[in-house]
Amino acid sequence: MTAFIQPQLHAYSLQCYAPGTLNDTDKLRLGQFRSTIWREQGHTISHCVTPDSWLESADSEAYIWLAEHQGNIIATARMNLCTELAHLPEQQLYQPLKDKLATPLATWGRLAVATQWRNQGLANQLIKTRLMLAKKLGCRCIVLDCPVARVAAMQAHHFDALLPPQAGILFPDIQFVVMGRKL
Repeated sequence: MTAFIQPQLHAYSLQCYAPGTLNDTDKLRLGQFRSTIWREQGHTISHCVTPDSWLESADSEAYIWLAEHQGNIIATARMNLCTELAHLPEQQLYQPLKDKLATPLATWGRLAVATQWRNQGLANQLIKTRLMLAKKLGCRCIVLDCPVARVAAMQAHHFDALLPPQAGILFPDIQFVVMGRKL
């Protein structure tokens, strides 16, 4: 699935890769992009093989979006499909909801936008695109663990806080809110 969008200043392409279709070169570029964005925000990555490439096992089973401008990744997002709570990345955060989430469900994560491309609608485009695909694939709800600073943005897309803020599993120094939306 490819969409061509005209943001305020520059054109970019948005490509969705089905699970297992992202080639090794693009996986490396994805990991490096995520690491760069995370480090720019003052965070460290300790759960990956190398701190300069943030790739996870959940990536191989996910739909991955890459937005590119002039051959450079400028934004990315991930969506995993799950039929059981145990299949969720960082599923420990969701345990209090184990009997309340309708499956199949989608879980979203790893939304990142390059600093110079923020406030141009890329994050909203990635949210809308993932929402459309989740509906198309028959998901009954979407869940995500959202940093506290992004809660209002997700509420604007009709997501509700399902649990109070809690320390993350991979990033215990950051408070996350488990959010959800029924489809």
